[in-house]
Amino acid sequence: VVTTDTVYDYSDSFDTDSLLHVKNETLLWHADDSNGLRIRKPIEPGIDTMSVQTIVQLINNNYDSIDIEYVKISHDTIYVHIPNSEMLTERIGSTGAEMFMASATYSLTELKGIHYVNFDFIEGAHAAPGVYDRSYFNKIE
Repeated sequence: VVTTDTVYDYSDSFDTDSLLHVKNETLLWHADDSNGLRIRKPIEPGIDTMSVQTIVQLINNNYDSIDIEYVKISHDTIYVHIPNSEMLTERIGSTGAEMFMASATYSLTELKGIHYVNFDFIEGAHAAPGVYDRSYFNKIE
């Protein structure tokens, strides 16, 4: 049996050939790494009035190969699960993982009364599960 390593060309520009491609950043909080990590507000208003299912669906529709599942809300924390976390933890690099986690955290904490996101997934080289809030991503525009 002959095996070969798969090599991915990680693009800093996150264009359409990138492993982490944001399809519609106008509705969600968007992380940009062009000059350090910056978190940008949604261009379109209304994320603060969306349901949890709508925000989860937007996140899943916007990020290729990373799907989150809503688990529950308890007090001020939303619990989500990423069943197949290899893309997040091993394939998009540390910057890509941080950008995804920041975008998802900011977007999910737009829900009324939600201040924390508990991510459940298998830890990898570039991302770890746990409880995140906006202060974790301290470089905000």
